[in-house]
Amino acid sequence: MGSSAKKKKEKKKDFQKPKLKVGKAKPKASNFTDTSFKSKAIVLQQQLAENAPNPTERFKHNLSLTTSRSDTQRRDALSYLAGQLSTNPPTNPVGTSTLLQRLLPMMSDSSGPVRGQLLKLLRNLPADEVRPHVEKIMLYIRGTMTNISQEVKDDGLNYMEWLLDVAGEDVVSSPGCWVKPLRDFMSVLGWTITISPTTASKSGWTSAPRTTFGAKKYGQSFPRQMLVLSKFLEMGFKPGMPTSWTPNDWFGNISCVPRVPDPFGYLGLFKPPRDEDGEIYRNREDRQDIFQKRFMAAVEAGVDMAKKEGGTAGRAAATLDQVLKDGMGDYEQNSRHDDDEHLWDGYIM
Repeated sequence: MGSSAKKKKEKKKDFQKPKLKVGKAKPKASNFTDTSFKSKAIVLQQQLAENAPNPTERFKHNLSLTTSRSDTQRRDALSYLAGQLSTNPPTNPVGTSTLLQRLLPMMSDSSGPVRGQLLKLLRNLPADEVRPHVEKIMLYIRGTMTNISQEVKDDGLNYMEWLLDVAGEDVVSSPGCWVKPLRDFMSVLGWTITISPTTASKSGWTSAPRTTFGAKKYGQSFPRQMLVLSKFLEMGFKPGMPTSWTPNDWFGNISCVPRVPDPFGYLGLFKPPRDEDGEIYRNREDRQDIFQKRFMAAVEAGVDMAKKEGGTAGRAAATLDQVLKDGMGDYEQNSRHDDDEHLWDGYIM
């Protein structure tokens, strides 16, 4: 009886008109659906516009992003530039000279992915357009190799390998690109260089020998440094290719335009005088002579120490030792006396 009255009451409620009060909203039905929401629209501002940036403008824009404070933006910008340079034909509206001027300071970037992406971009540059800028590139590579960060030093070796691959002969024959890199190699390897005594200092400076015993994080850097040094010395000691000569070559050498950058730079007519470190060593004999006089003893001592360690360092030292034997084996018979050394021996002054 009670349940029947309850059902009648519920049915009656559906047909009752609710009493509305001023200022109170009408109650919503049980099956009410809210349709007041707004969908988010995808706005394409430039992609579909007729005046979208052309490839040249996009290239310049990404080139400007290489100086961004964000590591991600710098990496993505380098990735875009590398993609444009790898196309056939490559897209480079600013030229290799401008591109190198903007990108070379990034060799010592604090971000590892940025340095790795920069190396990929450099490998896409034409070798013929890189050779005229070898001297400038070597300055940044030397700064990277002697950086305080070990990760940056390791990437500096990668840059050195890239430059030797694309312009090895130009590297070893450019001003300051033979003795100065060798000094940097001796510094990072920790090998001793003995300097002749002067009036200001009665003895030469020495450095502690390099060792890799117990090295956990950077133990592989030492063998890698020796391998890159081997490649550098191999390029410097590489014999020149003999060319056949005809009487017409005499007139051709006078009338033709030189094919090497700064062909008369060794004269130093329009530049300040260079010291021994910044001198040009264009031929193999000159490079052998300065290497024997300043670096041979230090390299041989370092190689002997590295061989005793064995393992990866020992194998790298064996490779370096073989390069020394091949490159300096004929030095004795081709050695020349210095112009000032023992000049007045045997004379009574």
